[in-house]
Amino acid sequence: MISKFQADLGLLSVAVFWGTTFILSKLVVAEVPLPIFLFLRLTLAAVVLDLYALRFLKSLNSRTLLHGAILGFFLYLTYLFQMWGIQYTTASNAGFITGLFVVFVPVLGYVFFRFKPAINVLTGIILAVFGLLMLTGANPLRWNKGDLLVFVCAVTAAFHVVFMGKFAPQHNVYLLTAAQLSTVSLLTVLALPFSQFNWATMTANNGLILVYLALFGTVYTFLMQTSMQRFTTTSRAALIFSTEPVFAALFAYLIAGELLGLRGWIGGALIVMGMVSAELPWRVILTWMKPCKECK
Repeated sequence: MISKFQADLGLLSVAVFWGTTFILSKLVVAEVPLPIFLFLRLTLAAVVLDLYALRFLKSLNSRTLLHGAILGFFLYLTYLFQMWGIQYTTASNAGFITGLFVVFVPVLGYVFFRFKPAINVLTGIILAVFGLLMLTGANPLRWNKGDLLVFVCAVTAAFHVVFMGKFAPQHNVYLLTAAQLSTVSLLTVLALPFSQFNWATMTANNGLILVYLALFGTVYTFLMQTSMQRFTTTSRAALIFSTEPVFAALFAYLIAGELLGLRGWIGGALIVMGMVSAELPWRVILTWMKPCKECK
């Protein structure tokens, strides 16, 4: 049986790997059109996982396919609106607005499934949102077309996390993740006719990065998310995923030398504080704060 702490560590590893994908994807997309990039990354991931999931084929049923298709649909929309919107807005605005899914998750979870987040989780979410704001330096009061498109991305990302929390406990992890990624892969095919690319210009370096993004940035992350989110709450999962920008900034510095200012590191610290707040129940904190009668 997986404990909540182990589940949280598993989800944290997802945030770490997702953090590496930002700078690596940026390097590849500079040379490979986005529709081609998404198709190659997600199709390779889907094929690898589908082949492995064949061993569980006897457990496959229509509900698994349906729930995987729903998750895949929201995941595709998340990719689509984020990449579409970032063309019309700054990366910092896109980062913060996407991070708003942390706020939307408990709201949607309550509206659709009556999940009631604990006060310590809500406090952690508030800290994480302020942390994301400082980390990205975004100004949500001056939104443009791109900001609105990325706002839709944040909503679809929240739906994905909420429905993942609902569906994951009901199915085989590998079959559900395979159905999800297969759906995304099929949807990326629809964009291929609108993109031209000279395949002879694909470099070995870009090919290796795409393999890494497919295997570790996609297969591993979604398998781990589907596996571990069954043992924790959707609000805690969303909060843990809010650390993704911290790891993205770290790997951007390590790989490309991008520097994060003082305000950014303060934002990262607030996100970590939000995680700690969600991990420690308020009743425990209040117990620590009570005077010790035996010490008098």
